Amino acid sequence: MARVLFLQNIWTENLGPMYLSSAVTKEGHECKLIIESNRKENREIIDFKPDIIAFSCATGTHRWAQKRASELKSLCNVPIILGGSHATYYPEVIESESIDIICRGEGEKTFIDLLNHIDKNADYTSIPNLWMKINGRIIKNELRNLIEDLDSLPPPDRDLYYRYDYLKNNENKSFISGRGCPYSCRYCSIAGLREMYKGKGCFVRFHSPERVIEDIETVRKKYGVKTVIFQDDTFIIGEERLFKLLSMYAQKLRLPFVCHVRADVLTTDIAKALKDAGCHSVDFGLESGDEGLRQRVLGKNVTDEHIIHAASVLHSAGIRFRTTNMFGLPGETIQQAWKTVTLNQKISTDFPSASVYQPYPRTALGDQVIREGLVGKDYGVNSIGTSFFRSSILTQSDQRSFVNLQKFFWPAVRFPKLKRLIAFLIKLPPNPIYEAVFLFFYGINYALSEKISLKRVVNIGIHTARSLFFSKTG
Repeated sequence: MARVLFLQNIWTENLGPMYLSSAVTKEGHECKLIIESNRKENREIIDFKPDIIAFSCATGTHRWAQKRASELKSLCNVPIILGGSHATYYPEVIESESIDIICRGEGEKTFIDLLNHIDKNADYTSIPNLWMKINGRIIKNELRNLIEDLDSLPPPDRDLYYRYDYLKNNENKSFISGRGCPYSCRYCSIAGLREMYKGKGCFVRFHSPERVIEDIETVRKKYGVKTVIFQDDTFIIGEERLFKLLSMYAQKLRLPFVCHVRADVLTTDIAKALKDAGCHSVDFGLESGDEGLRQRVLGKNVTDEHIIHAASVLHSAGIRFRTTNMFGLPGETIQQAWKTVTLNQKISTDFPSASVYQPYPRTALGDQVIREGLVGKDYGVNSIGTSFFRSSILTQSDQRSFVNLQKFFWPAVRFPKLKRLIAFLIKLPPNPIYEAVFLFFYGINYALSEKISLKRVVNIGIHTARSLFFSKTG
């Protein structure tokens, strides 16, 4: 039996480590997860005596993982592996002195193979999906085929996280009904992932409706759940399986749920089925109120007509919705930014939400931004911050106004008469008051759209602040 220790510094439960843990514990290995908030966890790490330490992280949190991995080298003389989206898209992180192995792409079968080899003290240098350093040389193995039968995977191991009452007692719990996205928006990394897996199986795959219902029923009985959060990139694709799933959900569960949809896919029949099954709210990407920016720059082939129709369908069905939007897009003008506010007003968005555009290298739009010199010449993946709600690193006119408008987006949409005042305020320098305005309305938005208590929102804010502080000072 091999022992793996997962480490993270963000107070959220993530399905990735849960799936990995359930896969390897089924094979007889032991897993433990620690969410760090200070160095008192060092003793717990030593006492666990791990055979390998694992970080699963997104871009932005990878810097904390690298720093913490370096510190752990003096505590535990064991291999350190980095997985998740950052290792998948930026595998050169293996060059970091503190990282011994990275896992690209889906990790369940790879992790089983790795721990089996570690348990037997066998050579693991040829395991697919792994890159590693051996005697100063980097070994780069090919990707294995995608797991097409998702039902072959055991249910996510929620006990991995639920040793923490803060997470166990959360009234909302996350699930997925499928993996993969068929779309290729220029600001998203999914197109690169699909290219990586070209010829290695069907990219978009689903759990059977029966399996999805069974997993939710099990969690409800064991832990309790008030609202189901479906984290699929686009929950409503694949109509035949969708209608079957929603019909079963309505009959056996009928718990309130939240999901992601796409405006150009949503139909009256789908909206009705969502509502009949108990859908509390949905969200979809509006991104920009300027159709030209949305299609030409972002590569999101959704028209204003699609968005207006989707909103009408949702209002008619009695489903509240959140839109996701971005400010500070390359080439955007302040007039175009205000069109985003106006379109959200026109469709009566229930939960308006906005972020600041961040250029990720190796996305089509990110690479364009770099080529056009809209970021500093030393810009790279390590320049990306941990949050896309804070600031912009693009160098273009009106950038300060874009960042400030993002902070005032909620009141700007909900209270049109404030436009003149907000138009004046966004020209001033960013300041803590603007941040406070954003956090206040973001909290309200989150509580209402996710159907959770304000007390829970406050707790999330406190834990998030601790995580960010630890990332900077730890």
